[in-house]
Amino acid sequence: MPDLFDGDPAPNSAALPESETLVTSFLEAFRLKAAETAKSFLIDMWLARHTEEKVLPILEKVIHASEGEFADAVGNGGGIYAVGYCFGGRYVLLLASERTASQTSWTGAQKQPDEEAGEGQGPTKRGPTIKAGAVAHATLVSSEDFGSLKSPVSLVCVENDPMFPDEVRIAGEEAMSKSNLEHEVQVYPGVPHGFAVVGDYADSHIKEAQATAYEQILKWLNEH
Repeated sequence: MPDLFDGDPAPNSAALPESETLVTSFLEAFRLKAAETAKSFLIDMWLARHTEEKVLPILEKVIHASEGEFADAVGNGGGIYAVGYCFGGRYVLLLASERTASQTSWTGAQKQPDEEAGEGQGPTKRGPTIKAGAVAHATLVSSEDFGSLKSPVSLVCVENDPMFPDEVRIAGEEAMSKSNLEHEVQVYPGVPHGFAVVGDYADSHIKEAQATAYEQILKWLNEH
């Protein structure tokens, strides 16, 4: 995969030294809260720098190049498949959609009409650019992102996930069912956001859910 963020890694917090893990005073609690607020601000600023208008063209270039360089594999599979985790989850939905240049991004900013469309004509439609996709604990998704889906998608979701609220997931399920789009949605309880990313968890329940989510995605792709 290419660097979607132009060498700009997402803000992260280093583990606190053991001596700092206990909040022993009001001042310590205030300091930790201030650090949490600062990190949240940095993440918001980072997201503002990495918008759909910047990221999606990179992915479209990769797909176009893959269709040429790996033409035999793409032909044998009948198309290109995509799996997106967290930030990448929304982009799988976009790649699986038929979209127009006038659609808005998650920021709510209105995009400019397609200049290539002739006067008096509607905006040019594009996509979908993948045959099928899978999404694991997506972020920044809105219910509108499900409205133009055309390719089958599988969703790995976390119960009560603030990054992908239940109301957005339910609205998405309703939209996919209404449009008769082939899809599946599995909600995993008792696991954290990001659980499906490869990692060594001590909690056996999370480990089991991680393995199940992997099999869900693999099975979906193999069947399509």
